[in-house]
Amino acid sequence: MTGRNGDKRDFFLRHLRPALVAALSLLALETTRLDSTVSGWFFNAASERFPLRYNAVFEIVTHQWAKYLVVLAACAVIVALLMSFVIPVLKHRRRLLLFLSLALALAPGSVSLLKAGSPRHCPYDLAEYGGYAARLDLFDKAPPGQPPGHCFPSGHASAGFALLAFYFAGLSLGSRRLAQAGLWGGLAAGMAFGMARVAQGAHFLSHNLWSALVCWLVILALYVSIMGPPKVAQASAAGTGAG
Repeated sequence: MTGRNGDKRDFFLRHLRPALVAALSLLALETTRLDSTVSGWFFNAASERFPLRYNAVFEIVTHQWAKYLVVLAACAVIVALLMSFVIPVLKHRRRLLLFLSLALALAPGSVSLLKAGSPRHCPYDLAEYGGYAARLDLFDKAPPGQPPGHCFPSGHASAGFALLAFYFAGLSLGSRRLAQAGLWGGLAAGMAFGMARVAQGAHFLSHNLWSALVCWLVILALYVSIMGPPKVAQASAAGTGAG
């Protein structure tokens, strides 16, 4: 396949390969005790609780304010998209603004849909951490009498990982600086948001990593569908920290 369709396929596959490697790694992670080890750092065995679960700073700053900042950024992009119909200078960026608007909404939205159907419970609900629920593996169903936990993947982390959309925006604009900021900033924000919830016993580390994978796949699919691949010179200049 040649031409633009071939470029689109090559771009998609180049950014899909690291996601497939990540998926296989996460499946392997499910067989280890890494989740328990990390969560154990924040669990007090004597009191059988996560001391930071109701911590005011974590609840207000890392749980609420952080998410609101991303929502505010998404709203600003959506407003810019709407203004592109009345402000001529924004008109030629309308497709990019459409991509960003959808990515910032649908990436975390997809994670939320997966959570809604998940039987897995948050760590603080599990019997091993003083709760009541049985721990489930990735493909397990809830045992009879146990309500679904709706705690997988991490919705809060997805708000940060949604910022990965700016990596692709940087590629489209030919801006290495924006692409790198979007890539590393999105990963850092998602992990910071997610680890704050791990510290509170609300998620396992793997919940955050699965959230990153889902966000990346959704954003990649939207970018290829709406924007197509950037020009070769642009993609080369920006680099792909992921592929």
